[in-house]
Amino acid sequence: MGNRIIITVQHTQSVHHTNGHAGAWGDWDLTAAGCEQAGKIGLFLKAEGCGEGWLMISSDLKRAAQTAEEIGKVILLEPEFDPVIREVNAGSGNGKPWDWFDANKIPKPDHYDPDYRPFDDAESDRDLWDRLYPFYQKLSSSDREKILIVSHGTALSFLQSMLMGQTLEERIKHRFNGSSGSVSRFEIAPDGTVTARYINRQV
Repeated sequence: MGNRIIITVQHTQSVHHTNGHAGAWGDWDLTAAGCEQAGKIGLFLKAEGCGEGWLMISSDLKRAAQTAEEIGKVILLEPEFDPVIREVNAGSGNGKPWDWFDANKIPKPDHYDPDYRPFDDAESDRDLWDRLYPFYQKLSSSDREKILIVSHGTALSFLQSMLMGQTLEERIKHRFNGSSGSVSRFEIAPDGTVTARYINRQV
């Protein structure tokens, strides 16, 4: 068995990037530019060897699903959709205008609190970590050697931390931060050594 390869893609430009609204579990479509960007990522991934023999897993929210579908047209893969890798749930703030969100959210404490929620029905960092960790464990034990994951900025930031062996508490000082369309490649050796070939690369 060779190195396991895990590539992550942050969904491309979505309507919420252009209309001043929060994303979270708000279910936004891609913009025309986002669809074009996803196609370009598909070409990049094809050059990286993605295609036959790969498993593609995507968040079921439209902006990630549409990114995966556009990529799939190029590399000839059908995505599997998994709600576990959705973006962080902002509860009452899902999809709301940012002005409303900021005016109505619970104030943040002065120190980092992994249990802080902007709204009572939202997820905290710990909630998101606990939601994603079983998915990470499933990845780690999978017999699939080549996996492509299409998800969202905060969710992927947490997943990348897990892949690099961080704990939730360690994310306070060291965290990953990508932008729409970011691509990352991790290679896991049989002995468990993880190499990040690139993280949050724009293509």
